[in-house]
Amino acid sequence: MSGSLATLLPGGALRRGTTTVVAGERGAGVTSLGISLLAEASARGHWCAAVGLDDPGVLSMVELGLDLRRVVFVPNPRGGWADAAGELLDGVEIVLLRPPARVPHAAARRLLARAKERRGIVIVLTDRAERWPIVPELSLRLTASSWQGVGFGDGRLTARRVEVLVESRHGDDRAVRSSVWLPSPAGVVAVAPPAS
Repeated sequence: MSGSLATLLPGGALRRGTTTVVAGERGAGVTSLGISLLAEASARGHWCAAVGLDDPGVLSMVELGLDLRRVVFVPNPRGGWADAAGELLDGVEIVLLRPPARVPHAAARRLLARAKERRGIVIVLTDRAERWPIVPELSLRLTASSWQGVGFGDGRLTARRVEVLVESRHGDDRAVRSSVWLPSPAGVVAVAPPAS
């Protein structure tokens, strides 16, 4: 991943055959960060899928840079979300998944095996990281979120900055804190420079 989120990720990219969990409270920016990861892949020509985003907010996705021509949407797979995600890995490189509840260990294990077999990438969106029962290769936890642009009763939202705790199973096992614009005041998704 050579785009604007590359510095957020260990090695500069999501690794094939792995799972990444993006976790945070509702409204913290979990979906925006997940879509931004898909956007960078779709912009480079990779095929992607989004499973379980029942109201995908297509205009917002486009504003985050997602190439809709390269994404398959399965908004409401009901009880078949794990099967849908697994089958999509036969035809796409990255599956963004929002499970409806805590994921059973057997379902997570099958999905991981399919991702490894197909050299695909699974990005799981959840409000609590514990809802995914297997330690992921990469965990992105959103710990804070703030909006900019609104004054006292006037103006409009122009930017969103989120704080992300990045933990990887590889490397030195240290968690790294980063700030990410989703989007910046200039309208782009980017890792923010450290505050001075």
